[in-house]
Amino acid sequence: MNSKIFKAAQNENGFTLIELFTAIFILTTGLLGTAAMTASVIRGNVAGRNQTTATAIAQSCFQENRRVGYTLAGTTGCAVGSAAVPLGGVTFTRVLAAVDTSVTNMKTLTVTISWSEGTAGNRSITMKTSMASGT
Repeated sequence: MNSKIFKAAQNENGFTLIELFTAIFILTTGLLGTAAMTASVIRGNVAGRNQTTATAIAQSCFQENRRVGYTLAGTTGCAVGSAAVPLGGVTFTRVLAAVDTSVTNMKTLTVTISWSEGTAGNRSITMKTSMASGT
């Protein structure tokens, strides 16, 4: 009789409690790792979007100054000084400096764009271009 009970216990299908806890632990670890990676990817995408927007703001300032020409560069449109540019829920600060260089009839335009990314801190980019008279 005892051998029948022992054989019945050996033939039962299923998982032990330890196997279930191990499987749940591995699944939970994988899901938490994926969630952490997703948050990191989202932060990276936001930072990339902000940097692209800042570069576009600087480029548009350069284009505006090229459009008005050497003589009026830095005086109209994108003028020398500081300006707030709100785009995409972020306020960018644009600072334009125009410097006559030591080379005759040349100006160097420097645009610095800065913005805040909250807990990630403040970011900025600086771009320069040169203009010659007659352009």
